[in-house]
Amino acid sequence: MTKAVKPGPKKVSAVSAITRALRFEKTGMRYFSLSAEKATDGFAKKVFALLADMEQRHFEDIQAIARKLEENGKFPAVSTTSSEGRMRLFKREYSRIKTEEVISGDAAVAMRKALGFEALGREMYTRMSGNATNRQEKTFFRILASEEQKHFDIIYEYLDFLESTGLRMQDG
Repeated sequence: MTKAVKPGPKKVSAVSAITRALRFEKTGMRYFSLSAEKATDGFAKKVFALLADMEQRHFEDIQAIARKLEENGKFPAVSTTSSEGRMRLFKREYSRIKTEEVISGDAAVAMRKALGFEALGREMYTRMSGNATNRQEKTFFRILASEEQKHFDIIYEYLDFLESTGLRMQDG
């Protein structure tokens, strides 16, 4: 009697990590899109829309990796080029729209929640990179962790800017 062949642990762990990453990015897209819709001040609306777009792009990158993993049975080579370009675009756009002087209380609360979300993503992707057995998988999750950290830094910088300049927060 022949035994069923189980997939190797590398592929199973990679598939599991990819599935978790897709769920996480989808949650982020929903949260940031909803926050952008609810925001009453222009800056928060634009920042949340940018973050939703960044999470959408992460989702698409992860989906492409998942397709290649399924087709080839191994984690594909990854490039940092698109990641670096996106972060330059995000920072440039962030600098351009950082002109609002008032943020509503609701938007500030949402931004603080966004900080937690980005920190959670950074930690999750850092763990995934540490647990990965394939060099390309490690690199991919390390890139995602780095991008989540950059998102965190930008949100934190804006909230710190509001507090350090004494700009008032409107009641939502």
